[in-house]
Amino acid sequence: MSKQITSSEEAVLKSPNQVGARVMVSTARVLMRRMILLTITLGYFTAIVTAQIAGGINETTNARHGGNNYIVGTVYSPDGFPISTRMRIKLNSPTSGDIIVTTDDRGQFVFSGLGSGTHTIVIDSEKEFQPVSQQVEIVRDRNIVPETYTLTIRLREADTRQGTTKPSVVNVANAGVPKKALEFYDKAAKLAREKDYPGAIKELKLAVAEYSSFVSALSMIGMLHMQLNELDKADEAFKAALKIDPEAYEPLLNHSITLFKLAKFKDAETLLRKTLKLKPESAVAYYYLGRTLNKLGKNDEAEKAFLTCTEKSPGEFKEAHRLLAAIYLDQGKPDRVVQQLEIYLKLVPTAPDAENLRMVIEQNKRIMPRH
Repeated sequence: MSKQITSSEEAVLKSPNQVGARVMVSTARVLMRRMILLTITLGYFTAIVTAQIAGGINETTNARHGGNNYIVGTVYSPDGFPISTRMRIKLNSPTSGDIIVTTDDRGQFVFSGLGSGTHTIVIDSEKEFQPVSQQVEIVRDRNIVPETYTLTIRLREADTRQGTTKPSVVNVANAGVPKKALEFYDKAAKLAREKDYPGAIKELKLAVAEYSSFVSALSMIGMLHMQLNELDKADEAFKAALKIDPEAYEPLLNHSITLFKLAKFKDAETLLRKTLKLKPESAVAYYYLGRTLNKLGKNDEAEKAFLTCTEKSPGEFKEAHRLLAAIYLDQGKPDRVVQQLEIYLKLVPTAPDAENLRMVIEQNKRIMPRH
């Protein structure tokens, strides 16, 4: 931790028992840091949304539409596996108008607090895909046992010719892949949508056996192993994909995330920086770069990465604000701790540990320098 001490702490340390006072200050910081990082440590962060968890739904939106129902969805690419980049999803509610959330790095999204009526899910801001509009009829009102509506959305590529649509979906990345390999791949995509990940992996391995340079299949194998938390196997699959195409964005990004989860932080940093050279606008890459640098003790660089992440995608990477608060706590900057936690609670007012975070805010307000 930083040895920087605030003016209020200096006053404490002027007490007769300075050693004891230092221990009290240090202990207080450790406890506050644990409060800030608790939900991230436990995995309760929206970068990876689990539709249903023990005890309820993991909410990715703080919107309340006059009810207590949920719409939980997953967006799939034309290839048939979950998208790994952030995508804006709009919900038109009869009671609250338009509400916008974003998918996580597994293509998942959640709308919560929904009342009865016809709700419309819309994806219309992605130039490379055809617009999507899907209606969900909710009949349960407030004070009745909540209901969860699950959606699966399969994207179709847009036609570059104005006023026309494609009769079928063709993935440019798979051009030249033998028909038999594509058949195995398509079957794997179907199994993945049905959550049969082991079955999908089996089909993908058959696809790779037919065509050893099948980057999309190898990348999908890695993604499915990530879903199964088989990180070593995911690592192997992404390495194989990147050996064929070292500048394939999705394998690069997902491999770097896998390395982060494997605690191979130096390797993760290297790949994340390479990913950002290919796609400088990638907020998710900046988010994981910040987390990686934080683990490596490079908090000045981590701070810059998190700030860039939140600038590029305001309101999306909510956990970045908690991590920034932890960094500022270590640096002895209570005003910035307060600022970041207040932003976080504005974005996630129903956070399970909101009261603890408000307590940390009040504690830091008490030691803020007075102007």
